[in-house]
Amino acid sequence: MKVALSFPGCHRRGGVERVVYECARHLAARGHDVHVLACQWQSDVEQVATCHRVDSLSRPWFLKDRSYYSHCTRALSSMDYDVLSTHGVVCPTGGVHWVQSLHIAWLERARAMRPPLSIGRLKQRINPLHPEILRLEERHFRARSYKRLIATTPVVRADLHRFYNVPEKDVAIIPNGFNPNEFSPAVRAAKRDEMRRRLGLEPDQIVLLLVANELERKGYRTILKALRILDRRDIRLMVVGRPSVSAVKRLASLNGVSDLVMACGASQSVADYHAAADLFVMPTEYEAFSLAILESLASGLPVVTTRVPGAQDAIQDGVNGALVRDPKNAEELAAALLPLLDAAVRENRSLHAPESVRQYAWPVVLEQYERELLIAAGMTASINRDACQNNLREPASVTV
Repeated sequence: MKVALSFPGCHRRGGVERVVYECARHLAARGHDVHVLACQWQSDVEQVATCHRVDSLSRPWFLKDRSYYSHCTRALSSMDYDVLSTHGVVCPTGGVHWVQSLHIAWLERARAMRPPLSIGRLKQRINPLHPEILRLEERHFRARSYKRLIATTPVVRADLHRFYNVPEKDVAIIPNGFNPNEFSPAVRAAKRDEMRRRLGLEPDQIVLLLVANELERKGYRTILKALRILDRRDIRLMVVGRPSVSAVKRLASLNGVSDLVMACGASQSVADYHAAADLFVMPTEYEAFSLAILESLASGLPVVTTRVPGAQDAIQDGVNGALVRDPKNAEELAAALLPLLDAAVRENRSLHAPESVRQYAWPVVLEQYERELLIAAGMTASINRDACQNNLREPASVTV
């Protein structure tokens, strides 16, 4: 089977990007002819797949996604392949689309979380990116421009029906996964002493970990306020992800806890930071099905997150972590973290964490994904190039 795999990134530095990376490697290992269409990819992807660079505009920033959509569609129009696998509405239509989340659902959640006259609500309303993403969602889902949809959770499938009237029969449910060779208690234990020495951590310091490529939605400010409430000098918070080191430090300083926060930047080896950490914390406002949560549990880290659909799916409160109701309530988060500052409580929940996500190992998950691609490829041996040309039409306008 010749697979065209589309998303702007195919590497280990982001969430969806890491999913695409794992998909490419799995399909290649199964003997399929994999063609990756992306703006960036990890160098080892070139050893297992044919990579095609797709350029996209960097300015204006809010047209970057639309630019990738158009350029990738043009690139596909001159390719022969059996099935197209896409991982976001920024990708061309007509394929098997793995839906991680819906932008329209996130906007609904964000509006509910922000007062009507707040600065956050105003910024959301005038942000030019939102209409662009919603137009692409309309094109993919309301127009039924797909061969098959995969949703990470039943909630995502329900949102597809609620917002875009997508029939449930069109949607398979396949969760995100984790690499069991990379994320496990054994790997964490083997790396722990070295990583803590490298990061300058003392043996008695309790290390909280946040892995996030955006700060606001993932609850970074709430964590900072909770640290101030706890007022413990033996706590450290490591922040790993794309946000700039200066932004992470500035917000920590504004909250008076700059001495407790370690801004680590983006990393392709998140498991190294799992080794140094004692628990994972992410009071997110919206999370369809978090890769960071799965990987943390697989490593044996207890997880403290929000009781929202998706984020809570793998968490058993009091067993492998803790759940809070309000992502902006620092007092509630501090109260949830307090028991986990006790080593015995932490160890107990750590023991239960890996078993709770065993069914999400990538080898299990990606077999289901591969099956969906094979079914789609069997329906039509090759994609009609005329359909690719139709993708170049301007998506219909949408009101935020």
